Formats: sequence, structure tokens, C-alpha cells
Amino acid sequence: AAKPAGFPTLVMDLEGTDGRERGEDDTAFEKQTALFAMAAADVLLVNMWCNDIGREVASGKPLLKTIFQVNLKVFTLRKTVLLFVIRDKSRTPLEMLQSNLREDLDRIWATITKPERHMGAGFDDFFDLRVVALPHYEHAHNQFLTEAAELCARFAKDPSEEGSLRPPGGKASVPINGL
Repeated sequence: AAKPAGFPTLVMDLEGTDGRERGEDDTAFEKQTALFAMAAADVLLVNMWCNDIGREVASGKPLLKTIFQVNLKVFTLRKTVLLFVIRDKSRTPLEMLQSNLREDLDRIWATITKPERHMGAGFDDFFDLRVVALPHYEHAHNQFLTEAAELCARFAKDPSEEGSLRPPGGKASVPINGL
């Protein structure tokens, strides 16, 4: 894996929307972790199974709606990279998966209640959507490892380099010493 020389990185793995440890109906915890992630993240990575794109609950649409609404209410206008990592990519072209995902996100954005100060704001005012698809871990293991390493290296790139996932100017929303 790439080592980000000179760029400290904090990675938090927050429980997904269907973790068995907390039970089926603990959406309060889910919302709290989503809010914490939004407050601390310059990049919010959403790990999604390829077959879940277009599904209502499995794709995390209710949680994404909550994230969007809270982001509008609580935070000032700042862009967060919203990185969807689609795992177990099928033969469906990435452009089509990306288009379907974008349609879902635009539909969610159109339905959320927006505070007056953000009434005219669009999805792209708050989020920089990025989509990466990784091959199946077991069926294409070597290719998965190669592409996962390439994704990891994007976090180590200088913010001015194309493909970097670091915040512009190298300044994080929350300084690491603030945590």
C-alpha cells in the first residue's frame, strides 16, 4: 500500500447500515456516526456492492438523505468529496453505474428539506462526486489488489495532482490535532 509521505491521514471505519452487532432497528446510531463522519471528513467513502445500485434501502438511500439534510442544516458551505467505491464490479460499464448512482443522488437531493439559506444550492455545491469500481475480491483477486493499491495511492497524492483525493490547498476541514 502507498504511504502518504508528508500527508497525515486519519481513516475511520464506521459501521455500515446493516451491521449485525447493533441490531436491525438502531437507526439513531447510524445517523450519529454519519453526522460524525460528515463533521470530520474531507472524503466520505461509501462502500457499495455493485448489485445494490438502484435499490432503495440496500444502497443506503435513507442514510444518504439524512447525511444530506444534516449537512445542509449544520455545516457551512464546504465541499466534501463523496467517494463511492463500488465493489464486485459487474460487466456493466462504469459510466452507466455512475450515471445510475448520480440519478439516485439527484433524486434524493431534490426531495430533502433545505434551509432557506441553501434553498437554491445544488448537490455539486456541497459534494464532489467520485466513483471507483473495484473487481471482485475473490474472483479477480490480483486485479482487486492492484486497483485497491491505486485507489490508496490517490490519498497519498499531492492535492494539486490530478486524481488526488486530498482537499485542495492541502488544508483539511478539521486539523488532525483538533481530534
